[in-house]
Amino acid sequence: MELFTPRLILRDFQQNDLANLKELESLPESYYYESSQPNLEQITNKIHRSLEDSDQSPRTRYHLAITIQSLDQVRGRVSLTLINESIHEWEIGWAIHPAEWGKGIATEAGHRLLELAFNELGAHRVVAFSHAENDASIKVMKKLNMQQEGVLRETRSWKNEWSDEVVYSILDREWDINIRNNNEPSEER
Repeated sequence: MELFTPRLILRDFQQNDLANLKELESLPESYYYESSQPNLEQITNKIHRSLEDSDQSPRTRYHLAITIQSLDQVRGRVSLTLINESIHEWEIGWAIHPAEWGKGIATEAGHRLLELAFNELGAHRVVAFSHAENDASIKVMKKLNMQQEGVLRETRSWKNEWSDEVVYSILDREWDINIRNNNEPSEER
């Protein structure tokens, strides 16, 4: 699978992406708000799972590499996963290489995955979760016109303490309104 945006290609991982994904996943900044960092075996398994997912029909998980169109190099990853089939609910997530932070890549990739979810997969709602102090991720959710649903109190173990997690979502009718109003993410990147 390949999805295009003005600057990006979101595509299934390939076996030769291991070195770039390992670099992204091994950077402490990439996992600052997470309880642990994956090891090489887990990173390798992530690529294998992505390859397996690409053969699934119907597909319920999209773990895609984010590449910049002029380069065929992984600069991040994005995911869209069916978490509750009965209500057509999907979860979206992203991780961007720190060298690419502040350039709007997560917003652009997220917007394209929302387009896939609502226009092609029949999603009713898409949710995203974030550590409550991860301002950059929350900013992306807001730029995607997601609404905060609440705070899950002390659901994450972080730096040997309990911390909160926020939940954001967007509904199909809200997506339709955004499209009708041509309210795509701002060009401010």
